[in-house]
Amino acid sequence: MRGRELSRRDFLRFGGGVAAIVVGTDVAGILGNRAYAAAAAASPLTFHITDAIKEMGTHNRENSARCYFWVFKEDRFPAEVPGPTIFVTQGETIDITVINDLDEPHAMVIPGMLDTGEIPPVQDAPNNVFVGQFTATTTGSFLYHDNLNAPVNRVMGLHGAFIVMPAAPVGANKWTPYAAPTPQVQQLFNELGTAAHWPGLAWEEGDPATMTPPFRQYVWICHQASAALFRDVGSLGQGVIMPPAEIVERFTRDAFAPNSHDINLASDIPQFFTPNGQPGHFSHDNPVITPMARVGEPLVIRILNAGLMTHSMHLHANHFYVISVDGVVQGAPVGVGADNATLARPGVIWVDTFTLNPPGAPSSRYDILVPFMRCPDVPNTRGIGRGGAPDPALISLAGTTAWPPEQELDIFIPDAGTALSSVDGVTPVPLRVRQSPLCFPVHDHSEPSQTTQGGNYNTALISGMYFIGDRNIPLPHFHAEDLFAAPGANHGAHPALPPQTFPMDHDLAMMLGLDQTPQVLVYGINQARTACIQGASKDDSLPWIADRPPFPV
Repeated sequence: MRGRELSRRDFLRFGGGVAAIVVGTDVAGILGNRAYAAAAAASPLTFHITDAIKEMGTHNRENSARCYFWVFKEDRFPAEVPGPTIFVTQGETIDITVINDLDEPHAMVIPGMLDTGEIPPVQDAPNNVFVGQFTATTTGSFLYHDNLNAPVNRVMGLHGAFIVMPAAPVGANKWTPYAAPTPQVQQLFNELGTAAHWPGLAWEEGDPATMTPPFRQYVWICHQASAALFRDVGSLGQGVIMPPAEIVERFTRDAFAPNSHDINLASDIPQFFTPNGQPGHFSHDNPVITPMARVGEPLVIRILNAGLMTHSMHLHANHFYVISVDGVVQGAPVGVGADNATLARPGVIWVDTFTLNPPGAPSSRYDILVPFMRCPDVPNTRGIGRGGAPDPALISLAGTTAWPPEQELDIFIPDAGTALSSVDGVTPVPLRVRQSPLCFPVHDHSEPSQTTQGGNYNTALISGMYFIGDRNIPLPHFHAEDLFAAPGANHGAHPALPPQTFPMDHDLAMMLGLDQTPQVLVYGINQARTACIQGASKDDSLPWIADRPPFPV
């Protein structure tokens, strides 16, 4: 593999989180945000350009779900695809070292800020290392990537997100993600948290009582991978490079193969579609990727495309505001008409679907604001429309309120039954799982991206939007353990779910870190992000393996 054996590659297990590096100490709101395994880091950043094999989904004798990648690995984290998200404050100067451990030239580029140029393989000479410095000049969302042999190196996995936050809000206004917001974007963020329009919190406001972080934001990098094609790219002789036209032709136009579970028979078209390298269950049940918040906790999602496919990202439950496209903050300055040719869009738009093109085409990256308001189709006193207070929800036909959704939150699947514990074989364990909180999908209307290896729907590029409560409605404190063992009971000495939180299954409370015991916090935040990434490989082969290698308990 690039002149070395496959058994020496790092092996990445599915289910990993999105690591984040916070450069400096004053990046607003990132450290302590449960959406990231964030580590404060002083310069220099040290990246290795290397390779890895990643398990992309469930794996058994009949279904090999492994794929070879090239990766940006920062010294503080295990290898992962994509590379770690880097958060910096505008004006921060970053020292960076990039070492190319592969067998052909590579590079690292952040458009407008960093360009390492061609970095030869370090194995050819010890001084073949890039050492440099750059400044984060512009606020917004950027894709760092390898721009050599474009788009091959980027598509093979050499990409990640670089996020630049402003150092302060503009004047007396509330914070936005930008140092120079347009009046429309500034007005939108100024109105967040106002009782009459968006009741709840402003974007920069957190609440320790509900474990709600300030500056709530997520990053999605859309990507697709072909196990057969990526294997062929990685198996070329030392210094041999596959021409871009060939990989694009094979990646986009190869004939479909019905047995794509076998890498030796699979087509070269993509079999795996992911946000942040995680498909299906590993993304839409992952609080690192899927926004999980209460009504009144608006958040920002930064969406970038690292692949070759055009996506049509669609959000259920809420419409979202498009606040930046390709680095241009949306909305015309005061006194400037929509016919101004310098504007990407005439104003902030409120939509439920938006096109995401590959890099090099318009709209290859954009930021959205999700208001996390009550679903507009919940009946209220003024009918169906914008959700949230002060419009009281109507009473349903069953005599319960339409909001909070008491009936939906009290459904268990299955509704009864136990099984013997797998630990001691004796203790009965309830099987019933509460169907909560309220889960709505975020997915791609370009439907092929919704399957893995040509399989069932909902196993690939999909995330979600989960309502875990409502800041505007008084809710009783619930103890997750009681809710799991005896629905309706609430005799826990110390309620585990914070106020304004819907009742939910115990496992989900742990995953969110809402059960405030230290051991659960460690599991729910740290292990859910990092323990699922396997740092060292086992001797195996990419084409096929009979059994999953042993992983730590």
